[in-house]
Amino acid sequence: MNKITLKNKFSIVTGGAGYIGKKVCETLCDLGSNILILDNNKIELSKISRSLKKKYKCKVDTLYVDLTKISDVNDTYKFIRKNYKHIDVLINAIAMVGTSDLKGWNEPFSKQSRSSWDKAIDVNLSSLFFFIQKIKPAFKKNNKASIINISSIYGSEAPKLDMYKGTSINNPAAYSISKAGLNYMTKWLAVHLAPDIRVNTISPGGIARGQSKKFIKQYSEKTLLKRMALEEDIIGSIIFLSTNMSSYITGQNIIIDGGWSIK
Repeated sequence: MNKITLKNKFSIVTGGAGYIGKKVCETLCDLGSNILILDNNKIELSKISRSLKKKYKCKVDTLYVDLTKISDVNDTYKFIRKNYKHIDVLINAIAMVGTSDLKGWNEPFSKQSRSSWDKAIDVNLSSLFFFIQKIKPAFKKNNKASIINISSIYGSEAPKLDMYKGTSINNPAAYSISKAGLNYMTKWLAVHLAPDIRVNTISPGGIARGQSKKFIKQYSEKTLLKRMALEEDIIGSIIFLSTNMSSYITGQNIIIDGGWSIK
């Protein structure tokens, strides 16, 4: 078998300065890909850029952008056409997550706000559709380009509310619904972008990020593997879907939840 590599490839990561995004960027650079990182967190964007350039030999570009703004999408596309001959891989790690501190978000059902709902749909779903629509001409037409959307188990599974009991964490409806939309959008795009571009989804389970011991325990008891996920747990699927190892796979959703969804 040929060595797994993305050498001389060009990849874009949206939300690349976030928890999952950083790990994705490290993985792509480790495989030899040149990379463009998009994020609206200027400080974290600068940190990940310096870290990657210090550790890897790949070309690293960054753009401080808000993909919910059409003007930023247009400017990003202009940058891509000017600096990249083509795109091989797009990984969408951008997301408004369940623990966001936005008012009216991490609240019980009766207190979830319309503004937080609209923001989640815009960030997690609408922004990605129109970004992909805009940059589609920049993808290399060689039947090997790949788009990977990072979704969630809540895009296909109902919540298990008892694991939130006695904690400060709630279950925002718009998060799950936006991720369900992303799952369907993956299938829709797979149909419309074939055969030149493959489109797939990765759906992680809950990822351990300093939650209370009580929540981690209650969540872990719901999984077959008796623990929460780590960012590292999704890397194998990122490599698989980014490379020719998955050249005959499109429109699929890979669930990485330690058995949470079947327990």
